[in-house]
This record gives sequence, structure tokens and C-alpha cells, in this order.
Amino acid sequence: MLQLKDKRLIRFGQHVKTLREKLDLSAADVAARSYLSKKDLLLIEQGDKNFAFTTFLELCKGLGVKPEELLAIEIEI
Repeated sequence: MLQLKDKRLIRFGQHVKTLREKLDLSAADVAARSYLSKKDLLLIEQGDKNFAFTTFLELCKGLGVKPEELLAIEIEI
């Protein structure tokens, strides 16, 4: 069965990756600064992982940004 990725997850993942790279952080850096694994972070960046609110907060911690900064993107709902 063919499953399509959710466009919102793809857009959010692109935003996370762009922000991480802008902050000059590797995926390993973000993982080391949070309770996220490098694998989970990369799945989020690729739009392949739908995640819980606590994961979102760990992502903020790993990137060193406030939640509102991570949500400051246009996503069609």
C-alpha cells in the first residue's frame, strides 16, 4: 500500500533542518543536547515522523530555541 507523506510534516521538517544548519549544529549536536536520537531527528527533518508534544519540546531544547521560534513558519492546515 502506497503511503504519502503529510505535507505539513515535510514543511516542518524542512524548517527544522534549515534552522539547525543556520545555527551551525549537526544532527549529532542536537541529539546530544536533548533526549532525541540522531535517527529520530533525521526522520523529523525528512517529514517521516509524526511526533509527540514532548518530542517537540526536546527538539526546541536541542536546537536552543523557544517553541514559538520553531513554529514561526507558514503551514497550510
